[in-house]
Amino acid sequence: MLLVVNVVQNARAANRAATTTAPAGISADAARSIAGTFAGDYLSHDPAAAPLAGQPALQRELAIGGDPARMAFTGTASLSADVVLPGAVTQLDATHAMVAVQARVTLGMPGNADAVPPQATAAASTVSGRTANRTALPAAYQVVATEWLSLAVPVVQTDSGPLVDPSGPVFSADSAPTPTAGLETDSTATEATRSWAKTLFTSYAIGSTQGAYLSAPGVNLTGLSGAVTVTDVSTWSLSAPGPDGIRTGQARVGWTFAPAADLTISQSYIVTVKSSDNRWYVTTLGASATPTSSTD
Repeated sequence: MLLVVNVVQNARAANRAATTTAPAGISADAARSIAGTFAGDYLSHDPAAAPLAGQPALQRELAIGGDPARMAFTGTASLSADVVLPGAVTQLDATHAMVAVQARVTLGMPGNADAVPPQATAAASTVSGRTANRTALPAAYQVVATEWLSLAVPVVQTDSGPLVDPSGPVFSADSAPTPTAGLETDSTATEATRSWAKTLFTSYAIGSTQGAYLSAPGVNLTGLSGAVTVTDVSTWSLSAPGPDGIRTGQARVGWTFAPAADLTISQSYIVTVKSSDNRWYVTTLGASATPTSSTD
């Protein structure tokens, strides 16, 4: 049974019913409510379910433009969250906030190769209650790991209240930069830093980036403590530098839980970068946030 701690269950319904113009800033309680509920559904994968199973649950908390199919886990492992702890809410600007979420998940794998269940061709059966409810493990599966994960869940204020930003959550315990629209891509710098970006996320998965000399002076990103490893950085772009010399990078990163479990996911990150003496250094890394105009 999913336990969501310190979440105000009725906040989402109250915000969806609002008809007046949203005030500046996002209610911290409402942000935690939406982020906690979404995280619980997001950290759920039933390998025996139909391909589209679980997407309606994610769609409820997603702002317009969000695609739950891009947020789906794949693999033969089973994933379920039993504890979700929404924590600090960081206001990025008047319409964007970031919620730090800690979640404990259980990973299951089949006891033998023959026990992998075929994917359902129709909606998988659920237990009583909400449509996202299901049994913890498929038949013949066994628990292979229980892990704590750090999630950064971006929340955006919409006409119907706070919802999860279309970019979706990422594995991160670090603060993300304020969303910026209309950045021009620097193709030369993008190509020059493509392998650096892969090295950055590989190091981030292990832990601190400071010891790998990838962080700017005074910056020490928390990292993921080996909970996941990089499968690829499928897309990467880096903007031209701003007046302060800071560039903004956008990455689509693939993660896997292997070797403990066959489970993969892709997430969208935003990274701020600066260069010095022909070297590149990260200054912030976290969840991407979509400009408000595309989520209204």
